[in-house]
Amino acid sequence: MTGMLRMVTALSIAVATLSLAAAFVASSGWISLVVVGSGLLWLSVLRHGNSRVADWGIFFFVVAAVWGGLQGLAWGWLLTAVVAGLAGWDLTHYLAHWQAALERRGENELARRHLLRLAGVAGGGWLLAALTLFATLRFNYLWALALAGLGVILLTRTVRALRSRGAA
Repeated sequence: MTGMLRMVTALSIAVATLSLAAAFVASSGWISLVVVGSGLLWLSVLRHGNSRVADWGIFFFVVAAVWGGLQGLAWGWLLTAVVAGLAGWDLTHYLAHWQAALERRGENELARRHLLRLAGVAGGGWLLAALTLFATLRFNYLWALALAGLGVILLTRTVRALRSRGAA
């Protein structure tokens, strides 16, 4: 199962790298090369199990995506790069914790559940971000506060439900 997790991790980092490079290729070719180089660095260090590089990798990818957004680049590529980069970051840390664990019971089931949760969170996050980019709703301050409060309540209920289901 560790081999499959490594493959999914490498795939998500590769998708993040290529998406970010595709976003920048029209505006600046050399920035695309820097992005590809940073993605290759992250992938090369992944083989050695160093999860600290993932922190710098996701930081670089998010900063580059924000910079690209400020330049007016294609938001679809930038959003895909950030979501895939976050998945790569999460899986890099998951693999590091997994390899450091002394006892491994139910390895396949734990990895499967983690991948399913990650897929749900990444897909949901991508859809919500895409909806916010398409939506042009106007709210006054009171409605914005009410919606933010409702969002916090729904998020805490979701986290509690996931924790109680995970403990069972």
